[in-house]
Amino acid sequence: MNKIEKEPSHTYTSVAESVFQVERSAWNNCANFIDDNRNIGNPFLSHEFFSCLEESGSVSKETGWISQHILLFEKGNSLIGILPNYLKNHSWGEYIFDQVFANAWENAGGKYYPKLLSAVPFSPVAGERFLIKKGYSRKFVIEKLLDALEDLKKFYKVSSAHINFINEPQLKVALKNKFWFERNNIQFHWSNQNYENFEHFLSKLSSSKRKTIRRERKEIHKSSVLIDIVKNDEIKNYHSKIFYNFYLSTIEKKWGGVYLNQNFWDLLIQYLKKRIVFIFSKQDGEFIGGAINLIDQNTIYGRNWGSIKDIKFMHFEVCYYQAIEYAIMNNLKKVEAGAQGFHKIQRGYLPTKTYSIHNFSNKNLSLAVQKFLNSERTQIGKELDLLMTKSPYKLS
Repeated sequence: MNKIEKEPSHTYTSVAESVFQVERSAWNNCANFIDDNRNIGNPFLSHEFFSCLEESGSVSKETGWISQHILLFEKGNSLIGILPNYLKNHSWGEYIFDQVFANAWENAGGKYYPKLLSAVPFSPVAGERFLIKKGYSRKFVIEKLLDALEDLKKFYKVSSAHINFINEPQLKVALKNKFWFERNNIQFHWSNQNYENFEHFLSKLSSSKRKTIRRERKEIHKSSVLIDIVKNDEIKNYHSKIFYNFYLSTIEKKWGGVYLNQNFWDLLIQYLKKRIVFIFSKQDGEFIGGAINLIDQNTIYGRNWGSIKDIKFMHFEVCYYQAIEYAIMNNLKKVEAGAQGFHKIQRGYLPTKTYSIHNFSNKNLSLAVQKFLNSERTQIGKELDLLMTKSPYKLS
């Protein structure tokens, strides 16, 4: 017999200007986040992760991320839904590029910023964006939170509202509101097909791709690079200092902005140590590179990487092959290796569609955006089909 999901007759919403205005247990009940040995729940949705961002100052008024988290309460002050949300005066750190919208708005004489964004800052990780307490109707809570978001949009008189990296089940509910438009993008994920070990995974690849991966890993071994996986209580405070230097080196190489400061990484270790897996590379006893990954019961999420030595194939080993081995050894279903990177395909990571939804205040612009996104989705679909033809896996 199906369990009936609650649709309370009396609810109300409010806006939290800080994650610390929400009790941690109440937030995590909505995020279905349990921080114990079971690793239940996406760590990027946890109160702890948002606390790291805010407490470190990486997310603040000064950095252009003003917290406006929308909360849905049942009568009696029980929190049953959350939409993490920000008022923003720029589009940095989002991984969904909306400059085309900004340019169109401003060319028409409007002011695109500020805007409202529902997302996990600096994290291109797909998942639930409407955090819903277990036992409550998804449709009911999403509709109530969308209504509150519309009210907030009108209150601030902003150009638009955006919800980035929403998962497909919640997308389908949200799109029943005709004023929200779907946008697609592509990431590259690895899927565990009950592999016994890395060699079993390789056996499913074409001969040429299998040889390439073996050659790349052999080169790393010949270069005397050693891999050191650090997790749980093995993680010490100095590991965040080491990794921050790698993070900075990547930022400098890519001419990007330093979104996450040293304090963020320190706090991440303090609050989410059980969910972190560091994969470091060492040479002659010295740390020379590394990647930070977060985990839940199903997935290892590759988040950031950096190195202070340029060694051929080290990036592939640390970020891709070691993550695959970790997933196989720990019976995880997926590796999500972050945004972009067509080169991931030949290493077993297949193209996967991601979703965002967008809402605009100006009706004329809305029609133009809708037309643009319809065309863009068609192109993304064709690109996805083309990329799948590049799959390294043997035909079954």
